[in-house]
Amino acid sequence: MIAGMTIYQIFWYFLIYSFAGWCIEVIFHAITVGKVINRGFLCGPVCPVYGFGAISVFAVVDGVLPDIFHYPAEKLTGGDDIIGILIVFVCGVALATAVELLAGWLLDVAFHMRWWDYSNEPFNFRGYICLRFSLIWGLACLLVVRVVQPAMANLVLNIPDLIGWIILGVSYVTLLADFVVTVLIVAGLNKKLEELDEVRRRMSVVSDELSEKLATGTMRAQTTIEEQRVQATLAKYEARDAVNKQKKKMQDKADQTRQRTRELQERAGALMEKIMSGRFFGSRRLLEAFPDMAHRKYSEALLAVQRDLQIKKKDRGGKA
Repeated sequence: MIAGMTIYQIFWYFLIYSFAGWCIEVIFHAITVGKVINRGFLCGPVCPVYGFGAISVFAVVDGVLPDIFHYPAEKLTGGDDIIGILIVFVCGVALATAVELLAGWLLDVAFHMRWWDYSNEPFNFRGYICLRFSLIWGLACLLVVRVVQPAMANLVLNIPDLIGWIILGVSYVTLLADFVVTVLIVAGLNKKLEELDEVRRRMSVVSDELSEKLATGTMRAQTTIEEQRVQATLAKYEARDAVNKQKKKMQDKADQTRQRTRELQERAGALMEKIMSGRFFGSRRLLEAFPDMAHRKYSEALLAVQRDLQIKKKDRGGKA
């Protein structure tokens, strides 16, 4: 037993509440944004952060109120009912917030990305957590502990052990495969953003070079013209040839620069297409699931991708 739960129960509770959390995220996004989308970090219908949060709350609450899961909702041990409610609420606020903070920080460190951002919320901590959602987590944990969990505990107990372990085995193998695939997708997205950032930097350099060459060439041509005017009576045709050669040289450089710009634009377009692929299982799904995603290394490249995605969405809406 671990904090009043067997390994079998822990595996089941983690799976159940990860799925329940995914459902909550999808419903919340559908209500607030008006669109149904897979809001999980993983491709499958699970949000593991909810599973970790639920297990941590159960473990701590069981240590403080050891009989809470074995009594009806109207009867809490360990003191007055109001005190028990406050204990569960405070534990929910503290632990769910800690799990959210840790998950956000780990994802940021591992992938250099900010998956959600509460920076615009009052009383937030570095955008990872905020007071409003912490209070919501506390109320949700109170509801789960007092109402949902007793029913889930009975449900798990009524599943035959052999069938239960088979279901768990298949589920966790799938979950592991999903995690590996998602990590590879995010790693691929990072690689593409790195390439896109480099292409955009080169395009900027080429553009600056073109501007500089045109300006310098124009000034040189003007200087040549002025110099040749002085000697026009002596070398009229030579002056014209010199100016024409200077213009030809400028034109050749401009053509070369434009060609490089076209090649870089095509490369950037190809990268954009790759990033936009995988609407249901690829990087595009992650971009749509986390519209506030920010990158610590390639922020401008990611912003360009997000703007392009918004444009495509508007185009699809207009056509519809």
